[in-house]
Amino acid sequence: MTMNAINLTSPRELLAVVPYLLGFIPANSIMVLCLRDRRLGLAQRLDLPRPEDTDDVASALLPSLITENPDAVILIGFEDNKGESLPALEALTTALHSHSMPIHDRLVVRDGRWRSLDCHNLNCCPAEGSPVPEPADVSGVISEFVGRGVAPRPGRESLARQVEPGPQAATVASLMRSREEVDGCPAVPRAELFAAWPRILDLDGPDITVEDAALAASSLLDIELRDALVAWLCPGTLALDELSKGVLSVLSALESGRWVVDTDPAAARRDRQPQPLRRTLGGHPPQVAEERQRRWGRKSFHPNDCSSRNSARWRKSYA
Repeated sequence: MTMNAINLTSPRELLAVVPYLLGFIPANSIMVLCLRDRRLGLAQRLDLPRPEDTDDVASALLPSLITENPDAVILIGFEDNKGESLPALEALTTALHSHSMPIHDRLVVRDGRWRSLDCHNLNCCPAEGSPVPEPADVSGVISEFVGRGVAPRPGRESLARQVEPGPQAATVASLMRSREEVDGCPAVPRAELFAAWPRILDLDGPDITVEDAALAASSLLDIELRDALVAWLCPGTLALDELSKGVLSVLSALESGRWVVDTDPAAARRDRQPQPLRRTLGGHPPQVAEERQRRWGRKSFHPNDCSSRNSARWRKSYA
């Protein structure tokens, strides 16, 4: 199924989409959205730091932003109390300017209203801010999500509860301990560890077995394999040519004949959008890979269509 492009024509529409990008409604957070070729790319979110730790925000977010090398970024501060997000926003702004990274806009969201820090025209950006739209107010923007049954959780804690230990956690832990390294050598080959993931992520497949859960959890203890999983699930977040040949061979051999991944380093460098795993049957990606592609690489951004607030900056073309 092909994802239809979503045209975001104003800050209010962008803010309506953010919870669907994250999977939950953010609060007390700082967020960075990257723009590349008029599309939304990498999205990063951190909890608001303590005032004395604001420099840590730049240290945590900047390396990935430099690697992403976007055309511009949008900064968003979500706060409960007035001015709470400003120290982190200013610290990140200073760091981005020091690396000559353009900032398209800086928004602050509080008490269901938003305002731009960089627009001082009270006629278009009132001091009290503008209402963050309800989903029904921007149905045309979020219809793609709704049509696919995607709905954001009310908060990060709600999302975290989805991965709390279940009744078979002890059995999984026991299996993991039985497969620990012996004399410094992994008891389970990398290929076998990674091969559990397609079965787990196949939403049409059977329930996850304790064996596959143990394999998947064990694979995350292998840092390089973990990074490969991120590159596989979130195309564009990590260039495939940064992975070792051994891990690339694991990706290439995944369930040969059923799953295929493009591991051509030249292609990864060329467009920084490694293809998600695609099922050869019908040429369609599995639903989860499609979900990641939809979330991170398929949001068209058309500021030239903007006819609402802050239009001068939001009409700037990045083509």
